[in-house]
Amino acid sequence: MALASPKTNIEISRMVTKVGPPLDFSFGNLSAVTDAMEEEPRKGTKAKEGYSKVVTAVRFNNNSISELSDVVPTIRAIVVDFSAVSWLDFSFNDVIHIHESLAQFPNLSTLYLHGNHIVSFNEVKKLVPLMSLRILTLHGNPLESLDGYRNYVIGTLPCLKQLDFSAVTKQDRRNAENFTKLCAKRFASGKKSKKRED
Repeated sequence: MALASPKTNIEISRMVTKVGPPLDFSFGNLSAVTDAMEEEPRKGTKAKEGYSKVVTAVRFNNNSISELSDVVPTIRAIVVDFSAVSWLDFSFNDVIHIHESLAQFPNLSTLYLHGNHIVSFNEVKKLVPLMSLRILTLHGNPLESLDGYRNYVIGTLPCLKQLDFSAVTKQDRRNAENFTKLCAKRFASGKKSKKRED
């Protein structure tokens, strides 16, 4: 079996030049993700020229987006290679629910959701299928004030390396593990006491 030859500097250079700048729809008065199909991004390739380069980051921050259900079809429509998208920024919007469709981004490693209206830990569970997710922001959402917030998020998403612009430490991981065990015991004992009452 022959080994693949390493790429030359020229080949690597050609690959790098095919990657375009982030598509930046921030501060665009967008009320829905689909509005990006009619808008020109702030920086980078303009729609009329065509998005001919691979885009790895798309920014929707500082808008009025409340629903993320159309994010997959919208991004599929505006980028050349959907699977290359590794960074999405939905910070400072009106998002209440994280949509399950985000799990369709196979290489999503960075997701900014800070400064929204997410209230429940159940929303975090929807991110579990994102095996490449390493950086997540959720601060500035109501769920940040819930007891055990950092422990819960790290316990639910153990592959994270950074949460809310702060590195996930070994101590964070131990705390999250203990928190998860404690919650499991409380849940189990709660079920037992309910059965006794019945």
